[in-house]
Amino acid sequence: MGYVVVSVRGKNPERLVNLCLANGFPVWDFVIGENEATFATTLSKYKEIRPLARKAKCVPRIIKRVGLPFFIGKVRRRPFLLWAALILAALFIYLSGSVWAIRVTGAEKVDPEEILRVAENAGLITGARKSRISPDEVETTILREIPLIAWVYVRFQGTMAEIQVVEKTRPEIEQPGDLVASKDGVIDSILVLSGVPKVVPGQTVQKGDVLIEGDRETGRGARGTVTALTFYEGRNEMPVRRVLPMRTGNKVEAKVIRYAGNEFTLLGKRDAFQWYEVEDYPLWKIGRSGSKGVNLEVITRVYYEITWMEQVLSYEEAKEIAERQAKDSVQRRLPSSAKLIDLTCEDLRTDGETVYVRAVASAIEDIGVVRPWPSKDTEVSN
Repeated sequence: MGYVVVSVRGKNPERLVNLCLANGFPVWDFVIGENEATFATTLSKYKEIRPLARKAKCVPRIIKRVGLPFFIGKVRRRPFLLWAALILAALFIYLSGSVWAIRVTGAEKVDPEEILRVAENAGLITGARKSRISPDEVETTILREIPLIAWVYVRFQGTMAEIQVVEKTRPEIEQPGDLVASKDGVIDSILVLSGVPKVVPGQTVQKGDVLIEGDRETGRGARGTVTALTFYEGRNEMPVRRVLPMRTGNKVEAKVIRYAGNEFTLLGKRDAFQWYEVEDYPLWKIGRSGSKGVNLEVITRVYYEITWMEQVLSYEEAKEIAERQAKDSVQRRLPSSAKLIDLTCEDLRTDGETVYVRAVASAIEDIGVVRPWPSKDTEVSN
């Protein structure tokens, strides 16, 4: 029903509080200070406090109003606030009946973008009314259009639609054949499970050479493991003089709206600096790239001012950077299962302006892959 917080000033402010308590006034949150006291009381009782204030020779003053009566009074003085609240409430209720986000779960082999494209053809798009979307129709369409999916379920969570899928599992049947080299190398070890070995440790082989031969008469293919010493090479160059961008510390932010492949700048400008670098930070998004429904995104775009600085390296510094980059390039090409044996780097040449280097890595890895035998139909056709 509303209450007020009262501030009392006078020589003896606590006397007013005592008179209020003696006359049955509800009082709480009492705080006493120097020549001042504050307390809270109900709105109905505060209207009767004037005679007690004159008797206590104090001056009460309302410093805070809380409760429904005061809120109603504000609404009466500003009716547009009520209408704005009603319009916003109606807008939120209407928007809550639409789909503003779509999520796919359970897809590993099937591209989620493909599932979303099929769902769009069935009517599940961002911005669509949930009452006009048939989950059964979406599920049936996905199962019909994507054979790799065994089960699908569509459900709504608020304004988000979730597509749960279970993919079909296909047993991998390895066709019989010969074990051949997948790359050049020097044979390190051979483990034969079935078949006849055609190489020995220390022998150099090229890509496609037969390592273990299967038995075509019995139809039993070659099986085993053949490891070899393989080599990887990488080249790099580094100029001794180079121009690098350097951020000055000045920056300008802009709010950008992306809609239907177009961009609109709300605040800020891009031509504040002659040279700059750009970084985008997404704030809010509806839909996805290429969606047939609503595709709206708000981002914060930051322009960082840069200046160009010339850097002069010594021969040793340029060589160190070139070798590090060449080694990193070679190591990135190594398979995760390979065991690195050695990694060296050598100078190729230098012309006074650029340093050229070459990195060579040696590793032990399994190079055997099965090359299936051609089927009888293929042999007859050939």
